[in-house]
Amino acid sequence: MKNTTIVLWNIINYVLIIFFSYTLTNKLLAIKSFQTNIFKTGIFNFQQAVYLSYFVLLLELSIVILLIFKKKTGLLFSFIMMLIFTSYIIFLFANGRYEICGCGGILNGLSFKYHLIINLLITFLSYCSYNNIKTDEK
Repeated sequence: MKNTTIVLWNIINYVLIIFFSYTLTNKLLAIKSFQTNIFKTGIFNFQQAVYLSYFVLLLELSIVILLIFKKKTGLLFSFIMMLIFTSYIIFLFANGRYEICGCGGILNGLSFKYHLIINLLITFLSYCSYNNIKTDEK
């Protein structure tokens, strides 16, 4: 049972690595579109959207690296980042500013409902994994 649990948490860790790598890559490949999506919310001016886009990319890259080399820290950052992202899209939706998901790739264009479900799932997996990993080792 214990080995099965360890395998499960490792699989979740790999899923998170793939998820963040995927969204990072798609945002990098369509950086202008990502920046425009941030700008279109009306919360940030274009210069702020540009800075924020690079900050988000740096965070996602950091999370991927941490999930590979420092699982526990990576899971904590993953949880916090997804909690912030989820709060952000809820805020946008509640204020009539949510249009579509700008994550890129197959996620691009998701409705609020599906974007929220994916974000909540990733947030939940990060939280559960963080609380079930004992050390900061591989």
